[in-house]
Amino acid sequence: MKRIIAGMVVISMLLLVGCGGNQESESSSIPPVSSSSSQVSSSIPSSSSEESSTPPVVVGDGNGENATTSDSVASSQQTPQVVSVTIPEGSTFMDIARALENNGVCSQAAFYQAAQNYTVQSFNVPSSPDRCFKMEGYLFPDTYQFYVGEDPTSVLRKMLNNYAAKSGMPSDQTLILASIIEKEARSTENMQLVSSVYHNRINAGMRLDADPTREYVNDYITGNSLLGDTSKYAALYNTYKCSIPAGPICNPSKRAIEAAQNPPATNYYYFFFGNDNQNHYSATLEEHNQQIAQYGVQYQ
Repeated sequence: MKRIIAGMVVISMLLLVGCGGNQESESSSIPPVSSSSSQVSSSIPSSSSEESSTPPVVVGDGNGENATTSDSVASSQQTPQVVSVTIPEGSTFMDIARALENNGVCSQAAFYQAAQNYTVQSFNVPSSPDRCFKMEGYLFPDTYQFYVGEDPTSVLRKMLNNYAAKSGMPSDQTLILASIIEKEARSTENMQLVSSVYHNRINAGMRLDADPTREYVNDYITGNSLLGDTSKYAALYNTYKCSIPAGPICNPSKRAIEAAQNPPATNYYYFFFGNDNQNHYSATLEEHNQQIAQYGVQYQ
């Protein structure tokens, strides 16, 4: 009887050990979770009622609007937004700076600082304290693709590269004259005739007396919050006070540049834009005054 009982005890112990061994074997047969499995599972929301009842973490965007953490992560991975910015012919540096700011590319102040401090390596842009906006004239009019929030130096490089490719690389003096022609005339034909007037006046030692140079000082320099003391610039840009402006007064088109480079031969020294919407040219001051009396002057 004792042998029977002892045998049953041994069998029971063996059964217990066997069950424990099977549990360990099943546990060890489950493969470890790989990194890829972890990434997949983290993108799938849990069906657990406990987790689904937990409110998402909320992040403020600084404008009173809230977004979930997942929205914030998705936003940071989005492709940068591209905007198209058109720079019309004859735009000034400040016109361009405002357009960039209005389209979210960069601020006016940031673009101004980048332009004033940048040194062009492939061609010469004069740097002088007499020039109000260093890059005026060298930002070629065109339609550009920029990123929202783009670095202002990157924006500047795109425009300067376009200038180098499309302007014909005129001399700085030609560019200054082209910028005045751009503001004085609308058609290619009149740009050429205005160019002949200015070349004739320069060759005769006369002042240009160009209204757009005075307007440039009044509209874009005086009172500009980006600048310091602007009192000196009237004498440096207004051609009723100086011979040639210290720098361009806008960013001229290719046709204005070509007109400045290739004026036709005329005997004109005077012109004005009449109330009949036409330019009138004359060789003498007397003839000029007679035409003004006849047509009147229209200021563009």
